[in-house]
Amino acid sequence: MKFRSSWTIPVAALLATLASGGWLLQESAEPTASQALLETVVRRVSDNFVEEVSPQDLYDKAIDGLLMELGDPYAAFIRAENQTSALLSNSYGGVGMRILAEEEGITVLGIIPNSPSSTLDIRPDDRIVEVDGESTVGWSQTEAVSALRGPKGEAVQVAVRRIGDSDLLQFEIVRDDVHIVATQSLILSDDVGYVYLQQFSRKATEELQVAISDLLARGARSVILDLRYNQGGVLREAVEIADLFLDEGEMVVDTRARDPRDSYTFSAPGPNRYPGLPVVVLVNAWSASASEIVAGALQDHDRALVLGTRTFGKGVMQSVFPLPGGNYLRLTTGTWYTPSGRSIHRSRGEGDAAFALGSNEFNEAVSEAVQLGMGVTDGFVADRGDAVADTADLQTYQTASGRLVYGGGGIMPDLIVTPDTLTVAEQELRQVLLDADVPFPDLAFRFAVRYEREHSELAENFMVTREMRGEFLAFLEERTGVSFDPELVDAAGDLVDFQLARQVATAAFGESAGLRRAVERSRQVEEAVRLLNGAATQEELLALGEQARDEQARQPLGPES
Repeated sequence: MKFRSSWTIPVAALLATLASGGWLLQESAEPTASQALLETVVRRVSDNFVEEVSPQDLYDKAIDGLLMELGDPYAAFIRAENQTSALLSNSYGGVGMRILAEEEGITVLGIIPNSPSSTLDIRPDDRIVEVDGESTVGWSQTEAVSALRGPKGEAVQVAVRRIGDSDLLQFEIVRDDVHIVATQSLILSDDVGYVYLQQFSRKATEELQVAISDLLARGARSVILDLRYNQGGVLREAVEIADLFLDEGEMVVDTRARDPRDSYTFSAPGPNRYPGLPVVVLVNAWSASASEIVAGALQDHDRALVLGTRTFGKGVMQSVFPLPGGNYLRLTTGTWYTPSGRSIHRSRGEGDAAFALGSNEFNEAVSEAVQLGMGVTDGFVADRGDAVADTADLQTYQTASGRLVYGGGGIMPDLIVTPDTLTVAEQELRQVLLDADVPFPDLAFRFAVRYEREHSELAENFMVTREMRGEFLAFLEERTGVSFDPELVDAAGDLVDFQLARQVATAAFGESAGLRRAVERSRQVEEAVRLLNGAATQEELLALGEQARDEQARQPLGPES
């Protein structure tokens, strides 16, 4: 069926869609005929096992075991006591601060625009020493976040210590929804526009459209849409973002369920908003879910050149079923397919079954990948090892114009461009930071706030000096108690200088200045700009991409190791 902008899809199928994972609230199923046998086993174990185990604990174990044996890494029994506000309600709010919990209290790193805190005189580098009368000394990051979050409309009292003020400053912050703008954008060299889409949040389509229109008004003749590290979000936003670039009626994504009645085809509801605009979409191994829907749709319709590395491959839809006692069951109920018929989902086999989008393993891997504050750049973090896959054994498909694209799960870029690799010294320093659990980007930003305050003469094109690096190293050692080898820091100076330059630029000249420092380091952005500079139309861009891919294929692999 055709996708309409009013979203008049059958209510039973799309009721309360929560995320691009396709969580849907539906009626629970009737008990199965095997219930009596299960109850007998539970009773025998409860009565006769050598250690006492309550029947309730045994039922819980049985449920967990059943879901584990399905091999579905996204399946979960969500117990009433473990439900999070993000899944089941929208009644919790925040204060709109970026914070870092330290031994002496909570340091304010930044204030989110249009948030509750933005209306008050709270500044970066302020230290919150009390929350609702309770000392914050020694709090963990989790404790700090939990104390500041709470029911919307409810006030939280904070006491702030500020450098230069002898008295504590008292603030009352009324919690509310905190909206983080999904896009960051700027004009790169040669009239190339760049937009980083951080997540598919509720207003992402509107914000992306504003960003692109602004870039075009400023003279951009082509656009880079950066979906790297974007793990997805709201399904509706993915469809509507694809719709910005597609003609009315063109398929965006096909969802296929075991029950044909639960299968749907989503198509672009409106006309192409940017006809003829050359577009490059950047992806990497952490691009997932809604990112893959957009990248796959634009690739299959020849509407964008996809560049980077193979995406994660989260192409399944989950439904959430209400159960007795306020519990819920989350279960995979469908698979997503691109317009050419490629399955987005990527089977990882038994050994990697737990490495799922949203799993602890996935979140830890992403956390490690961005530990040095990578975000939109790829200068210092290597992609996952399977990012560049051999296409020889992958099934081929055709785009609307007949170009070859590959299946096998995830979205295989039209042109594979990998990030720069770390030097040996950079790898060693990175490992030291990870092992010591040093919040490197947060501390770098805190240092940047102080440095900018003390150096009002700083120019926007500043360079990081050895003196600045030395000051930062001393600051890190003071704040963390970790002793850094000066020779190692010097050998890995590019890594430190990059992070310092980015954070100081952000603190002194705003988010756009920091973003520019980030993307200028990226090999993938550099290649995208090169291709866009040589193409006046989307057709020319795709041809240049194929030419670059052919040149890659002809290059020798180098000596064996």
